[in-house]
This record gives sequence, structure tokens and C-alpha cells, in this order.
Amino acid sequence: MKLENQNQTIVVSGESGAGKTVSAKYIMRYFASVEKTHDGEPALAGSDHKADMSDVEKQILATNPITEAFGNAKTTRNDNSSRFGKYLEILFDKSRSIIGANVRTYLLERSRLVFQPLNERNYHIFYQMLAGMSEDQKAALSLSSAEDFKYLNQGGATTIPGVDDSLDFQLTNDSLALIGIDESCQSEIYKILAALLHIGNIDIAATRNDAQLSSDEPNLVKACALLGIDAGSFAKWCVKKQITTRSEKIITNLNHQQALVARDSFAKYIYSALFDWLVDYINADLCPPQVKENINSFIGVLDIYGFEHFEKNSFEQFCINYANEKLQQEFNQHVFKLEQEEYVKEEIEWLFIDFADNQPCINLIENRMGVLALLDEESRLPAGNDASWIEKMYQNLDKPPTNKVFKKPRFGQTKFVISHYALDVTYDMDGFIEKNRDTVGEGHLEVLKTAENEMLQSILSVIEKNASQLETAAPAANARKSIALKKPTLGSLFKNSLIELMTTINSTNAHYIRCIKPNEQKKAWEFDSLMVLSQLRACGVLETIRISCAGFPTRWTYEEFADRYHILVPSDDWIKVMCGGDQKDVMGLCKQILASAVDETQKYQLGNTKIFFKAGMLAHFEKLRSQKLHDAAVMIQKNLRKIYYRKQYLQIRESLVKLQALFRGHITRAAIQREKETAAALRLQTAARAINARRNFRNAQTAILFIQRTFRGRMARKHLDEMRVERSALVLQKHARGRAVRKEFAEKRSAAVVLQSYIRRKLAVKQLLQLKEEAKSVNHLTEVSYKLENKVIELTQSLTGKIQENKSLTAEISKLSDLLAQSSAATDALVAREAEAKALTATSTAAQQVEIAQLDRELAAIKAEYQAAELKIEELTKEQAELRSEVQRNIEELTAAKEALVKRDTIEIDLKAHIEQLKQELATLHAQQKVALSTKTRAASSKRHSSAAAGFAAGVSAGSFDHQRPVSVIAVSNEDNTDIESINDELFQLLRNSRNLHREIIEGLLKGLKIPPAGVAADLTRKEVLFPARIIIIIISDMWRIGLTKESEEFLGEVLAAIQQIVSTLKDEEVVPNGAFWLSNTHELYSFVAYAQQTIIGNDALLHEMSQEEFDEYLKLVEVVKEDFELLLYNIYNMWMKKMEKDLEKKAISAVVISQSLPGFMAPDSSPFLAKVFSQGVQYKMDDILLFFNSVYWSLKSYFIEEEVLKAVIIELLRFVDALCFNDLIMRRNFLSWKRGLQLNYNVTRLEEWCKGHDIHEGSVYLCHLLQAAKLLQLRKNTMEDIEIIYEICYLLKPTQTQKLISQYYVAEYETPISPEVLQAVADKVKSTDGSNDDLFEPISEGHFDDPFQNVALRPFVRVEAYVPAWLSLPVIRRVVELVAKNASAQESDQEKLSAAETNGLA
Repeated sequence: MKLENQNQTIVVSGESGAGKTVSAKYIMRYFASVEKTHDGEPALAGSDHKADMSDVEKQILATNPITEAFGNAKTTRNDNSSRFGKYLEILFDKSRSIIGANVRTYLLERSRLVFQPLNERNYHIFYQMLAGMSEDQKAALSLSSAEDFKYLNQGGATTIPGVDDSLDFQLTNDSLALIGIDESCQSEIYKILAALLHIGNIDIAATRNDAQLSSDEPNLVKACALLGIDAGSFAKWCVKKQITTRSEKIITNLNHQQALVARDSFAKYIYSALFDWLVDYINADLCPPQVKENINSFIGVLDIYGFEHFEKNSFEQFCINYANEKLQQEFNQHVFKLEQEEYVKEEIEWLFIDFADNQPCINLIENRMGVLALLDEESRLPAGNDASWIEKMYQNLDKPPTNKVFKKPRFGQTKFVISHYALDVTYDMDGFIEKNRDTVGEGHLEVLKTAENEMLQSILSVIEKNASQLETAAPAANARKSIALKKPTLGSLFKNSLIELMTTINSTNAHYIRCIKPNEQKKAWEFDSLMVLSQLRACGVLETIRISCAGFPTRWTYEEFADRYHILVPSDDWIKVMCGGDQKDVMGLCKQILASAVDETQKYQLGNTKIFFKAGMLAHFEKLRSQKLHDAAVMIQKNLRKIYYRKQYLQIRESLVKLQALFRGHITRAAIQREKETAAALRLQTAARAINARRNFRNAQTAILFIQRTFRGRMARKHLDEMRVERSALVLQKHARGRAVRKEFAEKRSAAVVLQSYIRRKLAVKQLLQLKEEAKSVNHLTEVSYKLENKVIELTQSLTGKIQENKSLTAEISKLSDLLAQSSAATDALVAREAEAKALTATSTAAQQVEIAQLDRELAAIKAEYQAAELKIEELTKEQAELRSEVQRNIEELTAAKEALVKRDTIEIDLKAHIEQLKQELATLHAQQKVALSTKTRAASSKRHSSAAAGFAAGVSAGSFDHQRPVSVIAVSNEDNTDIESINDELFQLLRNSRNLHREIIEGLLKGLKIPPAGVAADLTRKEVLFPARIIIIIISDMWRIGLTKESEEFLGEVLAAIQQIVSTLKDEEVVPNGAFWLSNTHELYSFVAYAQQTIIGNDALLHEMSQEEFDEYLKLVEVVKEDFELLLYNIYNMWMKKMEKDLEKKAISAVVISQSLPGFMAPDSSPFLAKVFSQGVQYKMDDILLFFNSVYWSLKSYFIEEEVLKAVIIELLRFVDALCFNDLIMRRNFLSWKRGLQLNYNVTRLEEWCKGHDIHEGSVYLCHLLQAAKLLQLRKNTMEDIEIIYEICYLLKPTQTQKLISQYYVAEYETPISPEVLQAVADKVKSTDGSNDDLFEPISEGHFDDPFQNVALRPFVRVEAYVPAWLSLPVIRRVVELVAKNASAQESDQEKLSAAETNGLA
């Protein structure tokens, strides 16, 4: 500018976050700080001139904080991203002094005000205002925190790491004051910004077809009060719009979405006007009329957005990339022109080259039928929309020649692709029309005109000023254009401003700064080469390098070249030239160097003043020069180093020898002195410590003995008093209650015996008559068999109850034995005390004599209690003997029932397997009774261990628990000094050590588990069945409580995989019980996780204790675990059902279809010989099917599967049997006969009766095809009337199935053959119903079953019992469960103490 007196422009460009804004600030700071020295020379660049800046220069720098606060925002790529383009002209006068500045802005991103993507923020000024204002100022504007406003919290990032918004707010205020905006005006600006935040919180209610907004909505009232506008009018035009026609104005309602758009458009309109007002104020302050008169030149700094390409690109990205296309074209032309001028000036041989031209892309956007023109045309149409606009583009632009840069996607009708110079960008049409219009409703404009806020009126006047300037600039001759310019679109405004910017740049000498972003993580000292390469390609640097490389990218003057590379030729050739040769000598020396070092002359060109080199030549010369210097340096260094290091070596060696001698002597003397001192100190310490230890021991021993005597005597007396009172009360209660109960029992028993005798006699007579009438029927025999089965079950249950009662009596005997042992111990203690008292009688006083008498009385009372306890034991022993006899009677009744079943073996064959199972269970109960009696007898004669489970586990081996009730091995200590903190620390270490814990869970608890046997007589409790799930629940809940979330995820992953592997490997007899066991435990786990999720959601206190992010993460973890258990439950159920169906498939056909269980109606076997040869060896009967269903039913019952799931499983198996057997039956030839139908009906009826006996009354519905097929085989088929009856009775069978059964019916010798007319009628029936072969078979499940647990309520959880079976060797798990139990006990104790303290405080 100083040398050529030409205006300059610095174009700063680059990707978002590359440093464009910071670079522009440094440029402005440099221009504002550089001054002239007194002698006319510029000052040093490193000197500080800030203190001597003029007011104008300070004001220019102050524009940066203002425009950044109101126009910059945090994005995912940049914490201070400019959301507008800025061209700052720094104005100079004739003396090259800064006299002012002028700011032009381009395309402010208005949509950011109302919406921010994830991890992005709104404009900085809002967050600065909320962080920097005092509480009183915020209260006056009804402001709180950024999280409370919708316009600020959508991105979820209200703060920027390392940025203090309050300090930035103070800087913004200072900058506003520096350009002339005082505090009162600033407060008015912040009042408008606060109003915009309240507008964003206005809640517009949605109705069916439109929207509603009350004028007294709180946020609306606040916003209107701050803006000084009428709340009713503003609310009205938020939900309505006005359409102006030639003759009238039409008002229509807006739907909810349109109302939200109207509200947000109003806010964007005001904020955009505020931004324009600030820019206009800055220009008025920095460039007043008197400054414009003195402008001589300027330097422009263009800080504009870089090329953008996101996953979803909209109108803003289109405009930004359009601007970059224009700048890239200008850049290419500028660089190419300078390169060509250099070659022409030096007069070297040069062929002009072409470069990539992006003019087609610019024409696509700018031309008459280009993208902007079509967008403006569609935007001015009242009914214009995005779909219509993109359809026009497809029609007009997707053809030569524009189809080279405009493309239509292969899929979808909502996107278009433009080939920019950097890469192809796909734009989404959504929002283009609305953003291009960028209009506010006429109603809202009228509301703004009546605003009482003077600052708002001043801001809106800037819009009118800009509109009037636009009308003045438009040609007055074209009336149509002037009308259109009244409401220009945003695209046309941006295009015009961009053309004006290009004109300004072309009129100046342009300089380009390309900012490169090293990485996406915004970290220092990290370089992503691929990312940098893509930026270099996008900003045109690679294109510039290509242009340069096509010519001669390296150039040196003759003097520079000779000065650096003269050493490549002999010294005789260059000494004379370097000492004072002329230009010709220098050129000759350069040619000599080139001739000796370069073989190919086309790799360089000699110009007038410079030498031009091809790429790589400079490196070649540097290599030769480095090698020359290296060889000379090596020779010099070799000799110098030899002399230096030889001398140094001799000096060091002499010094080391002397130093070693001194050190060794000093060390030896010090060691001897230290040994002497240590020996003396040890003798002194030994004597002193022995004296102190003996004295302390004697003192402590005396004190402890005194305290123990006092405390033990007091506790013994207190305990004796308590025992005496308690024993007396127990004796009284025992006798009173026993007498009342015995009297009541005797009365009830006598009355019941009389009543039972009468009723039984009457029922027996009635039953005898009924049995005589029904003795001849076959069905009666079946009913008798089921009654006998029920009798067996009742007797088994009665026996189980008696055994439980026997166990309780045995436990009570054990307790009394313990009490007796304690009494004996107390007696022994009293006797000892009495002996001690007698020894001291000689010296005792009268008071001691009284105490001895009192002890004698207490001893007599304890002896009486001891005798009473012995009587109680005798009574309990008698009751136990009576229970034994009653159990023996039950066993005899069971034996009688078994003999009755054996007599009816030919009819009741289906109960044989069940009775055998009952025999085994009775034998097990006998063994349990004997073991329990022997154990209790031994326990009565010895002192009970403090932990019953530990003693039991030590006395019995692990293998002896196969047929015994498992016992808990967790003993919880009730010590008062339990430290919760130490418990939690130990728990943390155990749970964190995942290797041992996981090994015990997977190998010990899951894979090494012995499933408790299930059956009719199985008396399992929930803790015996569900202890694996509850152990896992305890571990999971404490992992979550302690905070080991990551370890819990790994733990649950292994547990899920192990359970699924166990179920998938089940075989043979393990399938039914083991599958039901793991299904119940998995449902228990799922219920716990679902219960935990409900508890977390409903626990408001937990939300206050955690941050929102931690709470969401915790809730997300529980949701993921719940989904995993739900999926595992579904997979286990499917695998289990598949295995059971596979087992049932082997048995069903042989048992239901082929077997003949009804004697007297045997049908001949008509199977061919080959079928018999290749048939399976095992033949199954209906007893096997019923035994299978019994196993499934009692497994589900014993393992506490819900009733709904039990029925669903049985029904699914019945449906499978029905479909499988029916499909096999319908394909058998020469098999279907009347006798086969009778046998089939009997077999299916037995299965149906089994369902009824087990409360599954709807079982017959799922066996309907087999039942109706059996009926069809038994009905007559001679006439058309018979066929009609068959269709009525067998209404569930399809016509195709009915035809198939009738056509394959085997007519016996005593039956009338089926006539051809009947067969033809059946065939016609099939044709009339359009039957096909696909209707012949009933569908069989493909292995995907509906989850029966979806409609089952979750299992309740109040408190999980700490229980680990004794036969499992799980030390880590046992310790974890014990610690959890201790922790819970300690917390309950603390809670009780706290409640007691509060109660005492209230009292």
C-alpha cells in the first residue's frame, strides 16, 4: 500500500476451527499497534506499542469482542466459531495513519438462535449475560440459569472448558463502552436479549387442527413486558396469520408446528435486527462523515467461513460453499496470473498451462435458471414449498450442460448433489424455502411498530434504512423488480453482497492466508496428515502447488546461488569472483557450477536475473553441498578430538586414583565407628525397654483384674435376675396354655368324631349305591384311577406336613436341651460361687451372710426350673412318639393304596410310574426322618455351636446333601462395633478381584450346581430354588452400590453366557427339571432388575444425590441389563421348548397314534414289512406321555414358575402333540379304521383327563384335531346324511383334511363299504371351498415361541435373604454374602439408634 499506493485485501480462509478468527484478530492488532518512528522507519515488530495506541485503534480492536459475543458460538469443531462473514476495512489517510474502520457482514446464521445441534451452544452473549450479571440484575429481567431456557439448553453444553463467560461478559461491556454504548443503552440491549430467551420458553398448546396461546402465559407476559409490546396482539399473531388479497384481508389459524415457526421467526427477526444495528453503530462510530472525507486507502481483512460438509447440509452450508466457490475462483486466477508474469519478466522458455476452473459450478448457482433463481421464484409463490422447488431443479438442471456439476441422488426425492471444487456435497431440501424467505408475519410486524421500547424502535429502524437503500439502488424503470425488492429473499441479498465483495477484492491487491486445522479433537501437538491433506485440497493449495510444479517452483538470483554453492567447484575458480567480481563473472561462476553438478540442462532455466529450477533440484544441490562440508569437517574434527581427549584422559585418570584412596579410607573409618555406636546403643535400649515393659505390664495386669472382677460380678447378678423372672413367667404360661389347649382339643375331638361317623356312614351308603350303578362302565374305571392318584397325593402331602411338624418339635427339643445345658452351667457357676463364699466366711460381715442366703434361694429356684424343663422334655418326647405312630399309619395307608392300584393294573397302567416315584420319595422321607432323629439326639447331648450351619457343614461331607434339605451357612454377627466402612472396603476388594469371583460364580455356582429334585412330594422353599439368582442379585446390587459399574457389566456378561451355555447343553432326563430350574432363576434376575429400574425412576432423592449425567448413565446401565436378562429369558425358554418338543416328537406318534391301550378292541397291525424293519426300536405308550407331562408340570410347580407360564408351556406342548400326531395320522394308508379311532379316542381322552386333573380345563381345546379325527373314524359314512353329520361334529377339520381321512379309511369286513357317490360328494365339497394341499397339514411351531413372561407380573422384592447351600465350596461368595448381611445389619442398627435418638430428643 505504501509503495504502490494501492488498496490491499487479506483473505483469511480455512475450515471451521482452523484459526481464521484468531488470525484476523492478530492482523488487526498488528495494524493497530505498528507506528512510525521519528526517523520515518517502522518500529520493530516485537516492541510494545499498546500503551501508545490512539482511541481509534483501540475502538477498532474493541469490535472483535463485540462481534464475537453476538456472532460467534461453540460448535462441535470450534469453541469460538464465527457464524457470519466479516469484511473489515481499516482506513488510512494520506500520512498512512489509521483514521477509522468500516465493517461489512455476510449471512448471519439466524437459525442458531432457535436451534442448536448436540454439543453446541447458542451465541456467546446469552451465556455471558447469564454468567456475568449479578443476581439483582437477573432478577429484574426474570433470568436464572442457561439450563432453564429452551434456546440455550438444546445442545446440552452450556459451558466451554477453559472459558470464563463472566470475564468475557465484562470484556464485552468494556468494548461496548469503548465504542460509545453507555450502560443504560447496554441494559436496554440485554433487556431485548432476555425477552428473546423468554419467547423461546413460550408454551404453545396443540389442539387437533390448530394451536392455542393464552395472552397471560407467564413467559409471554415477561417477554412482552421487556419488549414493550401488547401481549394479546403478540399471542394472537403467534397462532394466526393474515393473507392480504386485492379486496380483503383473510385471517386463518396456524397449526401447532406453524405456530412454533411463527414464534421463532419473530425472535430471529429481532436478533438479526439487533446484530445489524450493532454493525451499523460500529460503522457510524468508526467511520463518521468527516473520516470519509480523509480516506486515502484501506486494508481489508476478510474473515469468512470455510468450506463446510456435514452429514445433513442445509441452506446455510449452501450459501457458505457458494461464497467459497467465488473466493476459490478469485484465488486461482490471482495465483496463476502472478506465476505467468514472473516467467514472462525473466524471458525464459515457457508454455502456458491451464488450471481447473470452477466456473460451471458458479454458473449453476448464479445463472438465470440456476439454483438461486429457482429458489427465489419458488419462495415468492404463496404455496411454494421445498418439494416443488427440488422438482423444478430436477427438471431444469439435471441435463446437459449443468448435469456435470448437478446430480440427482439414486434414491429419494429430497436431496440434490453439487460438485464443488473441493468435493461433492449432498444438500437436504428441508427448510430451504422457509430460510430463504426469512419473513415475519404481517401481524407481528404491526405489533413491533407499536412497541413502546425506544431501543427496539431504534433497532428496527436499521432494517427500514437498509430496505430503503436497496430500493434506491434498484433500477427505477422496472416496476416489477422494485415490487420484488420490497421483500428480498435471503439468497438474493447474499448473492448481491457477495458480488459486491468480489468487486472490492478485484479492485485491491489480494493476499491469501490459508488456516489449516491439525486435528478434530482440538488438541495441541497432534497432527492428522489425512485431515490436513483434505483441507489443502479443499482450499486450493494443492491446485496452486500443481500450477507451480508444472513450471519452475524454485528460483534463485545469481548472487544467492553463487554465494551458497561456490564450494562445489575448486577454490581457484571462485576465490577471484567472490573477492570482487562483476555480474558477468558471477553468471559465469553459476554456469560452471551448473555444468559440473547437473547433467540434464532441461531441469533448469537461466533468466535475466534469476535461475529457475524444476522440482527436486534444490535438494540435489543441498545434498552435494552437505557432503562437501561433511568431508572437510570430519578431517578437522578427527585431529582436534585426538589431542583434546588424550590430554583429558590423563588428567582424569590421575585425579581418580587419588580420589579413590581418600574415599576408601574415610568409608572404612566411618563404618568402624558406626558399629561401635550401634552396639552401645543396643545395650542401653535393651535395659531401658525391659524396665518400662515390666512396669507397664504390672500396672495393666492389676487394673484389668480389678475391672474384670467388678464387671463379671455385676453381669452375673444381672443375668441371674433376668433368668429367674423369665423362667417363672414361662412356667406359668406353659401350664395355663397347656391346660386350655388340652381341654379345647378334647371337646372338639369328641364332637368331630360323632359328626364324622354320621356323615361318613351316610356318604358310604350313597357311594356304594353309585358304585354299583357305575361298576359296568369303562369310564368309571378311569375316574377311579384318577381318584386313587389324588388320594396318593393327599396322603403324600399329609405325610410331608407331619414330617415338618416333627422337625419343628425336634427343633424345640433341641432348644430346651440348650436351655437345660445353660441352666446346668449357671448352677455350676453358683455352686462355685457358693464354695468361694464359704471360704471367705471367716472374715465376712453380716451383709455377706445375707448375700449367701440369697444365692442359696436363687440356687433352689434354678433347680426347680431345671426339674420343670426335664418334665417338659418328657412331654415333648411323648408327643414325638405319637407323631411317629401317625406317620407310620400314613405309610400303611399309602401301602394299601398301592395294593389297590396293583389290583387294577390292567386298567390303571398309567399310574404305575407315578406310584413308583412315590415309593422312592417315601423312602427318601424315611431316610430323612432317621437322619434328623439321630442328629437331634446327638445335638441334645452336646453343647450347640454358635453357628449351626458351620458345625453341620464340618460334620457331614459334601456328598451327603443329595437327599437332604440344604442349610444356610451365613452367620451374621451382631457385634455393636461393626465398622461399615471396613466392611465396604473389604467388599470393594472382593468384588473388584473379578478373577476369583467369576471363577466361583461360573464354575462353582452355575456349572457345578446340584439341582434340587422336583416331584409331587418335593417340599422346596423359594430360597432353596432361587439361591443362585439371589446370590447374583446380592453381588450385582452391591457392585452398583459401591460404584463398580464396569466390573458389573463384565460380571453380568459372563453370567448370561454361562446360563445360556448350561441350558443349551442339557440332554435326556436333565432337560425338563434343569430347564425349569434355570428358567425360574432367570425370571427372578429379570424381576430384580426391573424392580431396580422402577425404584431408581421413582426415587427423587437419588436424583438429588447424583448429577443428571450420572443419573442418566446409571439408569441407562440398568436398562441395558434389563434388556439383556429379558433376551436371555426368551432364549432359554425357546431352547428349553425346542428340546422338550424334540423329546416329545420321539414318543408322541408311537404312544398316541400307534399304541393300543384299550383291551378288547385291538386292531391288526397293517404296517408294511419295510416300515417295521426301519422303524425305531423303542415303542412308547401313553404312560410315557403322561409321565412326561407330569414331569413338566411338577418341575414347573416345584421351582415356583408362575401359573400363567405353567399353563402356557403345557398348552404349547399339547398343541405340538395335536399337530404332530394329526399330520402323521392323516398320511397313513390302510391304518384308519373304526377300532383305531376308538383307541385314538381313548388315548387322547386320557391326556384330556390328565389336563382336567391338573386344573388345565382348556386342554381339550388344543387337542381338538385328534379328538375330531377319532370321532370321524367312529361315525358312519354310508349316506350323504352321515357326511353332513360328520361335517357338523368335526367342524374344526378342513374339507381337505376330512376328504383325506375318509378316502384313506380302511373298511373292515363287518362294515358297509363307502359308496363312490359319498366320495364324490366329499371331493366336490373340497372344490367348492378352493381347498389345496397346503390346508392338509396343521402347522407345527418352527422353534420361535411367544414369551409367556410378557404378561406375567414381576416378582416382588422386599429383602433378599442371604443364603448359600452348605455343600457348595464357595469361600469368596460366602464371604461376600456374609459382609453384605453384616452391612445391612449394621445399617439397620444405626437407623434404630438414630430413630431412638430422635424419639428421645422429641421427648
